[in-house]
Amino acid sequence: MVERLGDRERYPQAAVLGAIWAQACAANAWDGPAMMLHGDLHPGNILLADDGTLSGVIDFGDVGAGDPAVDLAVAWLMFDAGARQRFIDAFGPAVRGDTWMRARGWALIQSTAMLSNSDDNPRMFAVGEFGIRQVLEG
Repeated sequence: MVERLGDRERYPQAAVLGAIWAQACAANAWDGPAMMLHGDLHPGNILLADDGTLSGVIDFGDVGAGDPAVDLAVAWLMFDAGARQRFIDAFGPAVRGDTWMRARGWALIQSTAMLSNSDDNPRMFAVGEFGIRQVLEG
């Protein structure tokens, strides 16, 4: 993450993003049981029906078990601020604030990975750009 943010041309907001990363790293670690994870949950791996409802999830190549914050990062990769808040509210107290802080950090990891490695894939690059904007919004 630190290396990616060193690219000031690609990440002119690196100082703010670095502070967000530090916050995510300072969050309390997951202390619950390992949860089953997709591991790469982003808009490119989510299928929607014509009416916009969830139709399916694909690409389980990174499936594993661990901190649910990994998959909750989709809140910043797929939703704007209003939809993200509804998504977060739907979980209620079942998901604590530290988990959401770590999820935001995971969203930053995925967004910068997409921006740094997808110059040849405009759709994934766009997901990365969107994710960065949403991470910056909170």
